[in-house]
Amino acid sequence: MSHASEQPGGTDSLNAKPELREQPSSSDEPDLDTHTESPGVGLPEKSNPPKAVSADVAEGEQACALTAQLRDKDRIISSLSAQLAHSERELEGITGTPAWRLLKWYGKIKYRYLLPVYRLLGLLPFVKGSRPVNSVDSRVAQLGAEPLHAGIFGTPGKSQSRVADPDSYDIVCFPIIEWDFRFQRPQQLMLRFAAAGHRVFYLSQTFRTTGPPFTIIEKSHNLFEVSLYGPPRNIYTEAMSDRVCAELFDSLDQLRRNLTLGETLAIVQLPFWWPLVQRMRDEFDWPVIYDCMDHHAGFSMNRRSMIRQESELMKSADLIVASSSILESEAKVHNSNVVLVRNGCDFEHFSRTQWRKGERPVIGYYGAIQDWFNSDLVADLAERRPDWDFVLVGSKMSADTRRLIRLANVSMPGEKHYSVIPDWLGSFDVAILPFKRMPLTEATNPVKAYEILASGKPLVSVPIPEMASLAPLVRLASTVDEFEREIVDALGGDTDELIERRRAFAKEQRWEDRFELLSSAIRLTFPQAPIQDKTVADITG
Repeated sequence: MSHASEQPGGTDSLNAKPELREQPSSSDEPDLDTHTESPGVGLPEKSNPPKAVSADVAEGEQACALTAQLRDKDRIISSLSAQLAHSERELEGITGTPAWRLLKWYGKIKYRYLLPVYRLLGLLPFVKGSRPVNSVDSRVAQLGAEPLHAGIFGTPGKSQSRVADPDSYDIVCFPIIEWDFRFQRPQQLMLRFAAAGHRVFYLSQTFRTTGPPFTIIEKSHNLFEVSLYGPPRNIYTEAMSDRVCAELFDSLDQLRRNLTLGETLAIVQLPFWWPLVQRMRDEFDWPVIYDCMDHHAGFSMNRRSMIRQESELMKSADLIVASSSILESEAKVHNSNVVLVRNGCDFEHFSRTQWRKGERPVIGYYGAIQDWFNSDLVADLAERRPDWDFVLVGSKMSADTRRLIRLANVSMPGEKHYSVIPDWLGSFDVAILPFKRMPLTEATNPVKAYEILASGKPLVSVPIPEMASLAPLVRLASTVDEFEREIVDALGGDTDELIERRRAFAKEQRWEDRFELLSSAIRLTFPQAPIQDKTVADITG
């Protein structure tokens, strides 16, 4: 299950208070104690003026200087305001002409229709083998490297290096989680797109309030994490206002121009991004794919604005990709172009799991421990079976774990990196999926189920629809009694034949297979002549 900021002011110099120039002190005045005498005439000795009079004179001079500076600033502001008003009138005159409207439509036609034709015919700017993929200094792939920023790739439009596949398109991913968070569907699929020759720009959810419009770090070949300049937002609880959308659009458009994005696909994984994605499509005709992997109305942290945006996104997307049958059915209420692409597994990564058996049975779980995790069910099991050890790997967020942390046979080691998950899984005798039964979990297709099956380990899960369809490879249980019974059977009744059946099934559920299905459906969103008469149904059967 997934889930897991302003442009520097340009008018400060006009609004800043004038600098106060330091006035000469009395010690800097001419020495009035000295005097000269005309020949034969005795002049009376001059005396210093009273201090109060000197202070009044200094303040008066200071006030005059400030007044003069303010008048100068007012004249500058008036002049700039007049220039701005004149420019706005000129702009209105230009954008209101038929020629401008025609040019605006030409931009959409160019990005949607002409560029694919140029590429097909081998014409510039898409001569075969010449599609720009700006090279990134290898130092950014090293731990602690400084990110690159706008302008690092040189003049827009000039290519530095090329991809081998001239038919590839760029992808901008508007993600549901950060790249370096729990490694699952978002990262797995984007890595496969990058390996297929597409440049993938994976946006960070952390927006910067200082620096250039965008910074970029290469995470893998052809895959770049992008940090945009814009106001900070919590993408799970806050909506994107018009002002935030405008600033993020400017930053993303700078990336588009600097890195010469041509045909570009927007893959959206969270409704928060919809206002920005909608504007990118309106301006540049980017096809929009909504990868729906969660029932967002089921998250306790999501607000109504998120749900409203998801409805708009579903209605407007060129294609909806659903990760479960329930999500597929929900999507078809809003959009007729829906494809079912379930989660998968990195089979090679998990099939290498080394089994380790300890003195006591270990019942294990890894993943998010949030409010959908049934802590009471696990606590009941642990109290009933003090002879079993329960290991729960994952970050504790919104789940109530007060009972669990008091039990001696329950350990919670926290979040672990994806690279070491097979090692933890190897120590489990039986893995469990103890989810609460609720709309959120009913719609989920757990990634970890395929990973556990790839390891060959037995899995006991609540009978949510996506897990019920995997029986008998997955054991099903709803109550504490049923979980205990199924775990006992798994501990004593596992066979080599059953272990191999689990692995064989998982081998057919690899991310490479999911990518091929998704890639085939996505190609239909580009108006290319050979596939115009097909539909997603033709691809999925």
